[in-house]
Amino acid sequence: MTRDHKPAPNVHLASLGCAKNLVDSERLLATLASAGALVGAGPDEADVIIVNTCGFIAPAVEESIRTIAEYAALGTSGKPKTLIVMGCLPERFGDELRARLPDVDLIVGLHAHDAIVKACGLSAGGPDEARLLLTPAHTAYLRISDGCDNRCSYCTIPLIRGGLTSRSPGDILREAEDLMRGGVRELVVIGQDTTSYGTDLATPYPVHRLLHDLSEIEELAWIRLLYTHPAHFSNELIAEYAGNRKLCAYVDLPLQHLADDILRRMGRRVTQEDCISLIGRLRAQVPDVAVRTTFIIGFPGETDADFELLLDGVRALRFDHLGAFAYCAEPDTPAARYPDQVPSRVVEARLDELMAVQQEIVFENNEAALGRTVEVLLDEPAEEDGVWVGRTQHQAPDVDSVTFVLGDGLSTGRIVTAELVGTEDYDLIAEA
Repeated sequence: MTRDHKPAPNVHLASLGCAKNLVDSERLLATLASAGALVGAGPDEADVIIVNTCGFIAPAVEESIRTIAEYAALGTSGKPKTLIVMGCLPERFGDELRARLPDVDLIVGLHAHDAIVKACGLSAGGPDEARLLLTPAHTAYLRISDGCDNRCSYCTIPLIRGGLTSRSPGDILREAEDLMRGGVRELVVIGQDTTSYGTDLATPYPVHRLLHDLSEIEELAWIRLLYTHPAHFSNELIAEYAGNRKLCAYVDLPLQHLADDILRRMGRRVTQEDCISLIGRLRAQVPDVAVRTTFIIGFPGETDADFELLLDGVRALRFDHLGAFAYCAEPDTPAARYPDQVPSRVVEARLDELMAVQQEIVFENNEAALGRTVEVLLDEPAEEDGVWVGRTQHQAPDVDSVTFVLGDGLSTGRIVTAELVGTEDYDLIAEA
């Protein structure tokens, strides 16, 4: 109940963008629930609708604006609703956004949970570190840092979230232990650049040491590290991958390009040779490692020769997972002022060609994996009886393919041993 003894508000929250945003949303939901709100309502039944926005690149901005407009329309056709917009979009565009969205009741940035609680008609307070998970109960994201010091020439993250700020190891480990007590079995470790974790602390505490400490939590089965940077991937981290049985043999390594001139203009602080060498060392020292990467296509000045070099590199390196994105000229970034912007029709053609090459590689890799025995974490039942949707250590939640497991007596959150027996497009089929 609120201070005025009004009914507790029903709250609907839409979380857009990356997993880091999702953690912010989970913390806010816990704060609201602690203050007396009823969270988890559908948008039609909600008294308060909150949109946690993404403002990273133009398509994400457009999705955020479109989502806000859809929710605003609900307030005109049904009962009056309080509409709150929060997160990266207000943090980046501020007053400009407020002028564009006059029908929104409250627009706040990244660290305004108290203001949101008040706008819901509740008294501020509650556990800032508590979370109501929006993931399956057995999987949770663990954010170890915020912000970034890399200052890549195309990236808006420092404009939105500032410089690198690492959380204390003690706080991270306590949160991980709390999550384990709640039934989590897989921790997905995230940050803007996880390989820079701890370099800003008074006493440096490298990420490989943190991963080792996390692995000592008895109930934890899998640790998955995302958002690493090739310039900061240390030999000690490779050794931790090789020796830590709980650390998934899965490396998320956004390279962004392979042509030296493009890498230099991006501010990536690595060369093509550095990237190839790192992947070679990982594959030599970490048995059965899967490597995921992302590339930005059409960066200013990208020539046909640069793109062909990238294609040749993809064919040679045979990534297990690959995402590709069209370059967006983001305001206030150095790259937006670079000459030689690549025409959109050229970018789209290059994207299609790259993904066709990668599709062939994935299909060949999947066929070669048939007959192998793997461990699969079961996420949820499929629509078909006796089939479960799961993931191997080589498949991260939300971004990669899945493994369909056939079997009886299975349940969500279990890790089962299964034989790979078939493929379905990018996905795998296994028998428990």
